[in-house]
Parts: sequence; C-alpha cells; structure tokens
Amino acid sequence: MIRRPPGGLDRPLLVVMEEAHRYLHGESSNASEMVQQIVKEGRKYGIGAMIVSQRPSEVDETVLSQCGTFFGLRLSNSTDRGKVKGTLPDSLAGLMDMLPVLRTGEAIITGEAATLPIRCRILLPEKLPNSRDPKVAEQWGNKRRSQDFMEDIYEQIAASWRAQSPTRPKNPELSIERNVAEDSELKANG
Repeated sequence: MIRRPPGGLDRPLLVVMEEAHRYLHGESSNASEMVQQIVKEGRKYGIGAMIVSQRPSEVDETVLSQCGTFFGLRLSNSTDRGKVKGTLPDSLAGLMDMLPVLRTGEAIITGEAATLPIRCRILLPEKLPNSRDPKVAEQWGNKRRSQDFMEDIYEQIAASWRAQSPTRPKNPELSIERNVAEDSELKANG
C-alpha cells in the first residue's frame, strides 16, 4: 500500500463558488455548513475556496471572515460595501469607498495576495458572454419594432417540423436529410 501525504499539500485544490449569495446566506443549510468547514479547516489540507458574489451582504459572515484576499470590483450598494469593509483591517476599510467609482474590469486587491492594496485592471476576454447591461438610452432612440417575439419562434419550429422526414432510413449509417419547405410550396400543396 502506497502512503500518500495527507490532503492536497503537494497539489493544492481551489474550490470556486460562483453566485455564492444564493446558497451561502446566513441561514443554516447543508451547503453553508459544508463551506464553513472548508474555509475554516481546508487550508491545512491544501484546499482553498474562492467565494464569488455580487451581493456580499447576503453571504454568511463566517465564510467572508475566512477570506484572506479580496478582489473588490465595482460595488455601489452601501450595505454590500459595508459587509466587505467589516472583514478588512481598519487601516484598509477606507479603500472600499472607492468601489462605486471603479470602471468595468477594475478591481482593488487587498489581503494575503497583495503586500500593499492594488488597484488594477483585469483584462476582459476577447469573446465576452452575452450578459452585458442593455444600453437603455440608445434603445429608446431606435424605431419601435414588432413585439411579437413568439411568432418568430413558432415559424422556426414549424419550418423544422416540415423539414423532417416521417420515415427512418433503413441503413442506420445514413442520416436523415432535412429540406426546408418554403411557404409558397405549402400554399400550392395545401
């Protein structure tokens, strides 16, 4: 039997918890209790935790107090800023007042990973996810379009159904060929 070193000391593990405010709230739950145990005792076993939340005021205090490094991005809610400010040493608490004025992608890094607090710009990926805020003022200036979004979906579904063949090919290696029927063909046949 081969003896392995305890935990992940030779190869540390980082557990990332995205949208943590949804399951690490102050109320007692299995998820919250397990994460509390990980953040309290995980370091000695080579297990770290990254808590990611847009609403730190809703994350359990025990979990936040165990975080050694903070990446504070733009945060305008005073309750959320206050919660993060409460976990930092008094000498660094004033930095949290800068969070509302940060640009997209800017962060203030404090804690174990930074000898001194750092204001930095995080490089955004080339292909951004489709999750940006809508440009409301610009959209109000555009000409109004039809609001029947479902009509487009129904047309796509109907075209897909019409393109299917009701019979299966005898040879399983052959694929079913789909032909999109034009509305003019349907009216002529219907």
